[in-house]
Amino acid sequence: MSLLRSSFLLAAVVALAAVFAGGTIVPGVAPSQAVQNPTISLDMLPSGNTYDEATNTMTVGASENCLTSATANPATHTHAAHLVIRDVEDLVGWQVRLNYVGDRMRPQVVNFNPFTDNTTGQAISFLNLPIDSSLALHRDVTTAGSIPPAPPDGSDTAQTALIGATYNGGPNSEVSADTPLKSPPDGGAYDAPDGGVLGSVILQVVGNESGQPSLFMNLDDNDPNPPGSSTVIFTGTGTTAVDMAPSALGDGFHGEGSTCVPLDCVTTNCPFDTTNHTFTNDTPLAASGLHVRFDRAVTPRLVQNAPGCPAPVMSGDNAAGKVDLDWGTLCADNGETVIIEVKSWPKAVETCSHWSILGVAALKDCDAPPLR
Repeated sequence: MSLLRSSFLLAAVVALAAVFAGGTIVPGVAPSQAVQNPTISLDMLPSGNTYDEATNTMTVGASENCLTSATANPATHTHAAHLVIRDVEDLVGWQVRLNYVGDRMRPQVVNFNPFTDNTTGQAISFLNLPIDSSLALHRDVTTAGSIPPAPPDGSDTAQTALIGATYNGGPNSEVSADTPLKSPPDGGAYDAPDGGVLGSVILQVVGNESGQPSLFMNLDDNDPNPPGSSTVIFTGTGTTAVDMAPSALGDGFHGEGSTCVPLDCVTTNCPFDTTNHTFTNDTPLAASGLHVRFDRAVTPRLVQNAPGCPAPVMSGDNAAGKVDLDWGTLCADNGETVIIEVKSWPKAVETCSHWSILGVAALKDCDAPPLR
């Protein structure tokens, strides 16, 4: 699927589903009073999520965002995870943006209907869990997805995917799933008290990732890759799309032969590299400033200050790879060390650094034009 087409994935899926309805909105349906606070997260240990066809009930356990494999598998292999939605009412459709490093861990395939209701002979998910009383069946589901092929192993290639689904036919409150159920419920002869499973995502670990503690799958909004994750909700007179913030999206992580360590993909978009850079004053005098240049945009953080120095003013055009520290006084003595943490993607390479001394012309200036 092209980028242009994928940018309209959810709208296209909803429109396609309406074709199956023979119409759009069911006449006479009262307006929805739904209050929306949805979250969608990856459950990396999905064994606690079950479906009981006898009662048409979906049970979701506590979602685990980190999967540890104590013994590493050096070959390409897969793990199953569930997409879990909570605190939503009148769900008609959904889409999820996934950002990841394609030659480390990637979405290989999505099963949009991971459970089976043998009483109706239908494959289901939370999306079509309700029973349509006019048919005595679950609604069928239309799905779409854009998952790029895996890049060459070892290339550290950032990739993005978009997946989504909607139920077919005209929307109404009875067949638009709630978790937990409204009081009183809309009908639909179902229950999902603690959340629902939207689909099963098969995550492929590519090549030998032994020792990696934080292989990740980042559920994201529309920054930096639009469109972002969203839900489509029945309003009583139509449908509306509700965009989801990063704080409402739960990422998934995997430790391959290492204890799993989750990353903060909300404050800083994943993927990113985190590297500590150490700088030692090699001038004969105490310095008042430090200036570092990298080959790409960076997010810096001071990890270790020079002993006896006040907290520096950190400035510089970080988007251009520039980091400047200014203590305002001569305090970083010869031989003293400063450590700066740098987040970037791909990994930023230091191209230049120099120390500055108040009242003394710099022997080296990273921003000076090259000599001709």
